[in-house]
Amino acid sequence: MFITIEGIDGSGKTTASNFLTEYLQLIYGEEKVILTREPGGTDFAEDIRELLLKNNQIDPIAELLLFTSMRKEHVEKLIRPALKEKKIVICDRFIHSTIAYQGYGYGIDIKVIKELHKIAEIPYPDITFILDVEITVGLRRATHKNKYEEMGIDFYNKVKDGFYDIALSDSNHCHIIKSNSDLSHQQILTIIKEKLEVINHTNL
Repeated sequence: MFITIEGIDGSGKTTASNFLTEYLQLIYGEEKVILTREPGGTDFAEDIRELLLKNNQIDPIAELLLFTSMRKEHVEKLIRPALKEKKIVICDRFIHSTIAYQGYGYGIDIKVIKELHKIAEIPYPDITFILDVEITVGLRRATHKNKYEEMGIDFYNKVKDGFYDIALSDSNHCHIIKSNSDLSHQQILTIIKEKLEVINHTNL
């Protein structure tokens, strides 16, 4: 199973990713549950992560191509091999962040983004949790400032709208979770348990 955690900066993605990973590792064992992140996940991507997040002079299309290259490397070196071994992979950000930030935020044609990922044979997650938080709260929470947080409220309104559109267009796989709710982790667990029961029942 391939699970991704999405949302704007400061939405609680990393906390939720760690929580879900620890929970599933208790059930399946540490070696059967992999936690990774984007940008990052491989030596190649981690080497340029900070440069990418700090440099606000990169052309949006060039940035999109870079994200796609990093993701392709991530998929081939870590995600796909783990899934072939029937492991559970949890990723803090993935393709939906690119659609929301580069597509809705920067205005790049979403068809172009999806076509690039299709050419690169990048898989979509089995399930995605989109953590929803008030923009001002998220930006206040964010501890590691990056260039996106300098874009302002208007930019984040577009990104947040993007995540909502993504969830509405694929409600079978995408779930919006109120991250400022005490029940957010419990909601994630409820959905995961239902999904795992279906998989175990059908022997997928």
